[in-house]
Amino acid sequence: MDTLGRDEKWRNLRNLRYEDIVSPQAFLSQIDGGRFADIQAIIHLGACSATTERDADYLLENNYHYTRRLCEFSLSHGIRFIYASSAATYGDGSLGYSDEDEVTAALKPLNMYGYSKHIFDLWALKSGALKQVAG
Repeated sequence: MDTLGRDEKWRNLRNLRYEDIVSPQAFLSQIDGGRFADIQAIIHLGACSATTERDADYLLENNYHYTRRLCEFSLSHGIRFIYASSAATYGDGSLGYSDEDEVTAALKPLNMYGYSKHIFDLWALKSGALKQVAG
């Protein structure tokens, strides 16, 4: 699953073996339709990682809402979910770089990218999802 866009990103696929390529939105439609009912795990590494991205709505949709949707699907179907958080969630480092749950809520990311990743971490913590997923 990927968005290839208009650059040369497609070249990364040339030497790989895969069954299909679907867009992130098509993937959501397909999981709702039951196409991937037999998967055992989702390893979600996708996000806009540009720390200079200024479109907060885009980052919320792409980095937070999409990740949450995949996680909720995984949890409701007993599928292992592994996601990429980001060091950008730590902010300026004044609180250290601990992944302890009690530190997570106090972190202050320095940019919208870090914040978009941080709010998923906060949701996963608050909802109890971290008992079943890994970030």
